[in-house]
Amino acid sequence: MRALRGIGIVVAMSVRVSPWQTLVCLLEAVGKVIGLLQPLYLAWFVEGAVRNDTRQMVLAVSAFTASIGLNWILQIAGTTARVNQMERVGFAFDTEIARITASIQTLDHLESPRYLDRLQILRDQRDALGGAFNMLLGTFNDLVFVTGTILLALTADARLLLLVLAGLPILAATRWLAPWQAAAEQSSAEPGRLTTHLLALGTSPTAGAELRVFGIRRTMRAELAEAVTGWRQPGVRLAIRTNAVEGACATFFFLTAAAVVAWMVSDALARSVPVSALVLAVLLVGRLQYAGRSVQWAIISFTRIARITGQFLWLRDYDQEVRVGRSRTSAPPARLDDGIRLEHLTFSYPGTGYPGTDTPAVRDVDLHLPAGAVVAVVGENGAGKTTLVKLLTGMYRPTSGRILLDETDLAEVDIDAWRTSTAGAFQDHARLELLAQETVGVGDLSRLHDPPAVHAALRSAASEDVLQALPQGLDAQLGSSWPGGVDLSGGQWQRLAIARGMMRTEPLLLVLDEPTAALDATTEHRLFERYIAAAGKARSRGAVTLLVTHRFSTVAAADLVVVLDQGSVAEVGTHQELMAAQGHYSELYALQARGYH
Repeated sequence: MRALRGIGIVVAMSVRVSPWQTLVCLLEAVGKVIGLLQPLYLAWFVEGAVRNDTRQMVLAVSAFTASIGLNWILQIAGTTARVNQMERVGFAFDTEIARITASIQTLDHLESPRYLDRLQILRDQRDALGGAFNMLLGTFNDLVFVTGTILLALTADARLLLLVLAGLPILAATRWLAPWQAAAEQSSAEPGRLTTHLLALGTSPTAGAELRVFGIRRTMRAELAEAVTGWRQPGVRLAIRTNAVEGACATFFFLTAAAVVAWMVSDALARSVPVSALVLAVLLVGRLQYAGRSVQWAIISFTRIARITGQFLWLRDYDQEVRVGRSRTSAPPARLDDGIRLEHLTFSYPGTGYPGTDTPAVRDVDLHLPAGAVVAVVGENGAGKTTLVKLLTGMYRPTSGRILLDETDLAEVDIDAWRTSTAGAFQDHARLELLAQETVGVGDLSRLHDPPAVHAALRSAASEDVLQALPQGLDAQLGSSWPGGVDLSGGQWQRLAIARGMMRTEPLLLVLDEPTAALDATTEHRLFERYIAAAGKARSRGAVTLLVTHRFSTVAAADLVVVLDQGSVAEVGTHQELMAAQGHYSELYALQARGYH
């Protein structure tokens, strides 16, 4: 059933791309049928020559010549259509894969090694999806050829059935070959991802600096060589094992063929077998051997089509699963009256299959973020701060528990609509190498080309000086890899990302997740003052401003401080209350304060 589903997907895609060209592709099979009769015409010619029958000889030559011409025309037409259709089907699959991958609404799958391994297999076989249509047509043509060859052989001499039976071992070997191929693809996925990663490091100017300073280029080359070996070695082993099995089967077939032909030659000399039957049998030996291989490759091809399309179907089904999980269409509230409430919220990253990797990043969190409040979330590295942010913005789906917007469960809300009600700046921000106007303006697509709005966002992010450093202002091309492009420092890129997060002026949730990690403490303090001022203007609609930071000195002005420790809420209160409590927050605050003296 899986193979049939895969074949259906390929055929449906081909018909959707071009139904007429799909039909033209079938002319190749018609040509195969016509070409199948050519050995029969040669046998007629030899028989006519033996009998001195000129009429039969002329008829045989005419039929042979006509079949060659007609077969050539049909093969050219069918093959040309097949090549064109293969390209178009492959492009259609590529487009669909890109669309599905880009439209998956969550990010938790990108944290799963199992998902990434399967995605790597899909990427490695991206061309094979287009080739699946070509493979399907080739398999169909081969089966037509096999059927015709066997029927023709049986009309020549029943003993040729022994050659058909001699081709069975290669078919039996298919039960090993197909699983070997699947295992090779699976075992090469992880080293394939590692190879891609190491290649990216070796060609990245950012990573290149460290590789040279620490003198580890030779080490990285060795790591890359090992990764490439791990990536390609399964394919090499597969080829060796496949060739050994196929060589043994071919040897058995040709030994059997030699015995059958010798038997028929003996009978022909005794005149108990017509010369035409012997000629036809000799001409069909090679075809019968190819027929056995054709059936073998047909089975392997169907299995491979199922495997290739199975990866595509898996991606499509995963997207559908996410959409079903996010199929609610409730609109987010226009304002928040109570705030955002987290009830028994737990999240574990997708398991890798290794012990200890399913420990929750956020564990049984009960928390109330009051409407209109500025909430600071602090904690040591790995405490779960960023995970909490991704849960609030709908990037991750909770493993258990729920998030309430007033009384509405976030799981019931149209996630795209909720994201239009949020804004944010993140430590791991994107470096959008566009015009400066666009790099900031994409924070609110409705005002992408609105310079006054971009200037206002830059002021809110205390980033006006970044614009002053650009020779063409908002029209400057960012990124030194582009003609006339301007390179920026890490801090400048981060400040433009912060400005991008300030483009939306009326979000219900403003998230600032370690947005100032590349900035000095003074600049960070200025920025937090502006955040809190902006949050004050948003109190009327109950907006929540969430500041995630590892610098405790900047959170004193927050209305509420949440301390996370190993995925759980350790303390909640104002700065003054937590300092007076002399708990975990007070210890961390004092420890960091000593670091600045």
